[in-house]
Amino acid sequence: MPDPLLRPADRDQAERLHAFAHDIKNRLHALWEALRMLHEGPAEGPDKAELMAFAERGYFSAQRDVERLLDDLAVDRNVKAERVPFDLTACLNTALRNEAHRLTKKGQTVDVDAPAALSTTGDAHWATQILQALISNASKFSPRGAAIAIRASSTPEGVAVTVTDNGTGLSETDLGDLFTRYAILSSRTTSGEPQARGTLARARQWAWAQGGNLHAESAGTGQGARFTLALPAV
Repeated sequence: MPDPLLRPADRDQAERLHAFAHDIKNRLHALWEALRMLHEGPAEGPDKAELMAFAERGYFSAQRDVERLLDDLAVDRNVKAERVPFDLTACLNTALRNEAHRLTKKGQTVDVDAPAALSTTGDAHWATQILQALISNASKFSPRGAAIAIRASSTPEGVAVTVTDNGTGLSETDLGDLFTRYAILSSRTTSGEPQARGTLARARQWAWAQGGNLHAESAGTGQGARFTLALPAV
């Protein structure tokens, strides 16, 4: 029975939702068939790699369609963040502890250069989530035994934290799509980890909600990447 508190969709919205539901069902059916064939097929080989790539494209494409629909229907997805003084170094230490299992598993080291305390304005919870996402991303796209560098410092505008890796890097096209939810990028994780292509887009949104920014740089494929989180001064 329909919820009496929900407003019925208008004709245009109903048509979009109907088309969307039909398309999603087709994509889910294709993904189910790919999973069935992977289950029944060979453990390794070019056929498995092709099926995995097909399933990945279908998954990310469906996720992007969900995001577009939410945008088309003007669904408010703004992050609610505080803007109060907090210690960014403490957030960085928490993020490192939370990602220690991932780094240890791949034998990776982290070179941290940060003051004992670094005051900024924003939301400690979301700042920690951003830093954790950046550390996780650097680990996933770096080889085993790699070194990751993290630098935190004051800037004329506030504070900044950079996370630099020497991993798979980003092409010019990938850089342009990096902060698009569920974009299909050419770079691949080094040990088959899930790519979670919506995380960086959300991380930038978390930064914006605090009055800050998040951007990425890369000299190209195979040449690593650097992410910089900037937050305002106290």
